[in-house]
Amino acid sequence: MHRLRNQPLSQQLALSAAGCCLLATLTLVLVAAQSTHSIQNKTLSEHAEAAAEQLAARAATELSAGDRLGLVAELQFYTDQTLFAAARVLDVENMEIAARGQVVADAQAFRHPVVIDDNTAGQVELYLDLGEQKASRETLIWGLVALSALLSVAVYALTRPMGQKLASNISEAVAQLDAVTEEDSASINEVHKLQDRINALPLELLRSRDPGDHGEEHYTDTAILCISLKHLPGYLDTLDEPRLQQYVSALHRMAYGCAGFYGGDLSVVRQFTLAIYFSGDHPAGSPVLRAASCAWLLSRSSEIAEKQDRLSFTAGLAVGVSELGRGDEKDIYPGLYIQSTLDELLELSNQPLGGVLLSSHAAEDSGLTARMGIDVIDEKWMALGEISGAHLDLLERQLHLIKRMIAPSDDDTPQGFLPF
Repeated sequence: MHRLRNQPLSQQLALSAAGCCLLATLTLVLVAAQSTHSIQNKTLSEHAEAAAEQLAARAATELSAGDRLGLVAELQFYTDQTLFAAARVLDVENMEIAARGQVVADAQAFRHPVVIDDNTAGQVELYLDLGEQKASRETLIWGLVALSALLSVAVYALTRPMGQKLASNISEAVAQLDAVTEEDSASINEVHKLQDRINALPLELLRSRDPGDHGEEHYTDTAILCISLKHLPGYLDTLDEPRLQQYVSALHRMAYGCAGFYGGDLSVVRQFTLAIYFSGDHPAGSPVLRAASCAWLLSRSSEIAEKQDRLSFTAGLAVGVSELGRGDEKDIYPGLYIQSTLDELLELSNQPLGGVLLSSHAAEDSGLTARMGIDVIDEKWMALGEISGAHLDLLERQLHLIKRMIAPSDDDTPQGFLPF
């Protein structure tokens, strides 16, 4: 198949058509041979059984008359036929009374009892010689195989000129593309040459980059959890490269895991700042509630990680709301619009205060206030307060999973074994 794939197109078409023709005709020859063999065997068997029955009746007449010469003549009558190789008459003790002909190796025996006055006096045996029929059948089969080969050659001869015409048309198109690509193809197959020329064309320049219609998913309220990595700038100068990578990997695992529980999208927005976006419907609640829950998980998991690695993971956490989403390459307007909210949250997360701080808009979310309290710090800042019992139980179970993720094995991905 590999050699055929590299042949000229005319050769491929002609050989494929001839091969299919040969396969189809040989299949028909095989089916015809099997069918003929089955019908012939059945017909000859029925004839031999009838002949054995007739011979038994004649042998009974000759035995009852005691005429052995007539018995031998009856046997000779059947062995003179090309269909039968030998015939015998046996007594009740299977001792041979008379026989004519010679039993060949592949002969098939047909037996019938000899009955005289309702008593079994022995049996006759007729041996069917199928050698001539087998030779005729083989001759027929080989003739049909030769005819199949001849027909395949004819199909090859008829298909190749058509393939050459098609290859000529493709070669003309390739020649027109040669002036554009100015590259040579090592293949001798016309289709492969055309593919090489098309692949060499600057098709990207011919495609339109129209962003199209704006997606509605970017024009809904989006809660944002801003994460300020306050300790990372100091560790850039104090940790070696492997240790620094381990530290950032641990931060990634915690942020990715906490975001995953609530359908958040993790992103880097500044050199030392991450953001997790929450939008749309979710079984856990409103986007603001999910952002606040993620912030609570991240705060507690940071405390656990500090005990594990003896490094500071505590980050500045602030939750806010934007009227638009983060946008994408097809619609940059939401991404530009959200920058002011990110700047506000970045300033809020860098405040020298503990806990999870909230913007004024986020603090007014009904989904948040139904399950979490809000504390006021210095009559200026708002932060997460007490959490309702049912929602706190959920957060504790999720925190238990995060604990197992903080020290993963080398084969774990950032997602690890988390259920999302």
